[in-house]
Amino acid sequence: MPSDSTDSPRPLKVVVSPVPEGSQIDNRWPVSVNVEWIVTEYVDNKPEPSALADADVYIGTDFNVAMGKAAKSLKAILIPAAGYDRIEPDAVPKNVIVANAYHHEAPIAEWVMAVAVALDHELFHSDRSFRNGDWSQWPGRHGPYRELYGRTFGIIGYGAIGKRVARLANAYEMRVIAAGRRSETLHEAKADGVEYGAGREAMDWVLRGSDFVLVSTPLMDSTQNLIGERELSLLRPNAYLINPARGHIVNEKALYNALVSKSIAGAAIDTWYEYPVSSDDSPRPSKYPFWELENVIMTPHHSGATIGTLDRRAATVAANIDRLAKGQPLMNVISGFGAE
Repeated sequence: MPSDSTDSPRPLKVVVSPVPEGSQIDNRWPVSVNVEWIVTEYVDNKPEPSALADADVYIGTDFNVAMGKAAKSLKAILIPAAGYDRIEPDAVPKNVIVANAYHHEAPIAEWVMAVAVALDHELFHSDRSFRNGDWSQWPGRHGPYRELYGRTFGIIGYGAIGKRVARLANAYEMRVIAAGRRSETLHEAKADGVEYGAGREAMDWVLRGSDFVLVSTPLMDSTQNLIGERELSLLRPNAYLINPARGHIVNEKALYNALVSKSIAGAAIDTWYEYPVSSDDSPRPSKYPFWELENVIMTPHHSGATIGTLDRRAATVAANIDRLAKGQPLMNVISGFGAE
């Protein structure tokens, strides 16, 4: 690993979880400056607080009060992911920078369009039933299927994921409508061939007018339970909800009830309400039995978990370590944390 004694008087101490067996940590995090890696096991996505005692940088997705109290020398929390809802704002020490990494929009958009096609064409049900000798999904008995062409794709949250999905939906020659938080996004959406509105009324417009609704907004206090019973009731009976964002943006009970009652046609869910906290536990992802329903596609939060995403995020985190060592501004700094 190259040294940079001119720009960095001593190596930065960086806390990181172990890399897979056979991998090299310098390859996983391709820094160009000299660093001292503090490799420690993470339990429930967190190291023991004592591991942070003299660390300059912590790479991880979770940060709590105990970690903040232990981190006496911390300069930056670098999240190798987009979401920052598990970084407790009050836990981050003063003057500590928090920065994230995106690069997941391409695979998530691929997943979104894949499940849209699978839901609309009843692919999984057709496969399961036909394997068992059942011809009920044959068009001669089932009737014709729908298609994405000419339908309306709605997007709630017009960030990187929403924009990427809009491009793909446009390629299917769908009408794309979107709602976001900022009216300034209007010109970007127009350039993408997307009809756009900002605020609560715009979200209701998207819910009422779409055949597919993508949830792609970040989870924060203002988006917790953003979509509940009222919002789901605005969806058409033949509409589908697709959520690769965060489970708690959509009210758990309201979504389950909408699917059981078939007040909406179905859903594809990649992000959940309960997760494993150790390497060998397997909790159910919800207190409601979504897995018993035939109008749901369930995946274990893997829509963005590709080799490409992993590599691109690692490169961004490594670049921020380089920048920190050289006294340069970091990329993707998130406001509202200790550096403010």
